[in-house]
Amino acid sequence: MLSDRDAARPQPGDLAHLKVGNRIGTGPYDLFVIVDDVPPRGERLVLNRSGGHPDRDDWAAALILADVATLIRITPEGTRIWVPAHDPEASS
Repeated sequence: MLSDRDAARPQPGDLAHLKVGNRIGTGPYDLFVIVDDVPPRGERLVLNRSGGHPDRDDWAAALILADVATLIRITPEGTRIWVPAHDPEASS
């Protein structure tokens, strides 16, 4: 799933904050790294804890884009922070 990326959609390496009440029960200030998505259209995102978190090596989760509050992408050109658009065709 690492090819044909839409710049408006989450990509591996992006950072994510989740909404309150998300499916994995984490807080809104916890920071995660997106490591992959699950086909057919990236309906599920695979997350790891961010670097430096004590549980990083033993933890991963998959959830839907509706659980994501904000995305952060850091590039050489700068940092982009945005709220992901809801995809009405994605499963919940």
